[in-house]
Amino acid sequence: MEFGGNVDPQGMLALLQDVDWNAFVPERDLTPLRERLVALEQEHGATEAHRFATARLQERGARLMHPYIGWDSPFNDYALSPCGRHLATGPDNGPLQIWEMTTGRAVNKLDTGEMGVGWSGHRDTIQWSADGTRLALAFNTNMVGLWDPFGEQADPFGDADVTNGRNRPPDFALSPDGRRVYISMDSSHQVMGCIAALDQGHVFYIDSRTGGSGPAPEMLPEALPEEFRRRIKRDEWFFRRVRWSRDGTRLLGFNGEWACTVDVPGGRMRWLAQTKDFVEWSPDDRRFASIAVGSSNDETGRLTVFESETGSAVSVPVEQLQGTLHWGMRGEAARLAVVARDGRGVDVYDEDGRHESHLDIDTTERIGASYWDGGERPWAWSPSGEHGACLTSDDRIEVWSLGEDLACVQSIEVPEETAAVLWGADGVLAAIGGFTMRFVRALTGDVLGDFVNDREDEEGLAPVDDGDELHGVYTADTFPLDDTTWCALASPPEGPGANLVIAPEERRADLDGLLAWVVDHRFAWPVRWGDLNLVEDVETAAAELA
Repeated sequence: MEFGGNVDPQGMLALLQDVDWNAFVPERDLTPLRERLVALEQEHGATEAHRFATARLQERGARLMHPYIGWDSPFNDYALSPCGRHLATGPDNGPLQIWEMTTGRAVNKLDTGEMGVGWSGHRDTIQWSADGTRLALAFNTNMVGLWDPFGEQADPFGDADVTNGRNRPPDFALSPDGRRVYISMDSSHQVMGCIAALDQGHVFYIDSRTGGSGPAPEMLPEALPEEFRRRIKRDEWFFRRVRWSRDGTRLLGFNGEWACTVDVPGGRMRWLAQTKDFVEWSPDDRRFASIAVGSSNDETGRLTVFESETGSAVSVPVEQLQGTLHWGMRGEAARLAVVARDGRGVDVYDEDGRHESHLDIDTTERIGASYWDGGERPWAWSPSGEHGACLTSDDRIEVWSLGEDLACVQSIEVPEETAAVLWGADGVLAAIGGFTMRFVRALTGDVLGDFVNDREDEEGLAPVDDGDELHGVYTADTFPLDDTTWCALASPPEGPGANLVIAPEERRADLDGLLAWVVDHRFAWPVRWGDLNLVEDVETAAAELA
């Protein structure tokens, strides 16, 4: 569908009235339409064209959504979709959420059960498929399941429970096609772990003592070469952190001081490299880097870059302050940033381990001593590799241009205790803390969304109790506007979702900062562009819904 070029409000309205809305495909048409209406609003404000388009989307099933889910614990993990347009976040206790980066709004929720997603201090518990249509999660402590991130289905397509009840999330890797996962687990084989197909709607058990049923996962029967057993001084191999290669043929990972690749299927170990600590693979799978340190008290280590095909070093080890490793891509070449803790700056290397530059940044002290200390991500590369964003010790994000002329081009304030920065599509950053989420434009600092998730509903503030029914028929979902004002989305028990708000009339304009009309569980549409149905009490809401 075409929505024209630079037209005035009346011309845009006429164009929209002439469009065949039965042919409207949100995945193809919504983003260009939204961009066109944003430009129109900047020049003329919200017009009749905005209200007309919003009404058509409501007819197609757009429903209101707020970003709050009643969390009483911090984020455990988060992951950007491969295209960078959506962010998945998982708390310790509550549903997984999907956010649209361009708008900074929540667009979907997936109920993963009482135990939530992941586990504090463990990462990679949320993994997207290569095409962004599937999402694998470690949930319910030690299970792995597969969901449609943009669907309505509460239950996963399938899940695997194969670790015999460990009190930690499984180390797993999702295949590029989004159908199978490798899960590190005990087995009778020398290369530990299994391949479980998660698109069959089954629960997998490999131990009959669990009392479960379902098809057994595929084991890795290949034996460890004698040379490798001698080097690691063990008769079996466990992955401590693992990923599936983009071409689907290998598992890439490490455990302690060793890194290796393993063929799938089969489990043949191709090579074994001694790396010591802190290993990270490049996005294109061609390189991996390691910082070897003598002890936990050492401030400096030795940075080495390795070639992934053979496990051989491609660089001479160089002295490098301890820090976190962050690969990005600049065209076809990978780049590596090492973020030192406690104000000691950032070092940038090319894919062959040659030092390119040092950035004088007062880096944050909230960087764990190892990869297993939490969800810290103090650095984010732009998709082009031309810029980087870094958290500072005084609660800012510094955005740097990393071309020929190094320069800090933007300084953005973020909430206290922000622990991670992610760079998504359209130049939008997500700044994530334990209970905070802020979406900002990297090069302008404009705030798109700002949320604090640990507010408690003090007695008498909410118009209805969260989850209670209105007069025994209709449901209401409460959310906070601020510390003193709570509101609710009301909806019928079946059929379309919420399209009515219980809130003070004088706070109508403030709702645009939290709510969005959501289309197809993936796109957000501004509430200010339509006629928001707002009532101030439960009785009026029940009457409206009736």
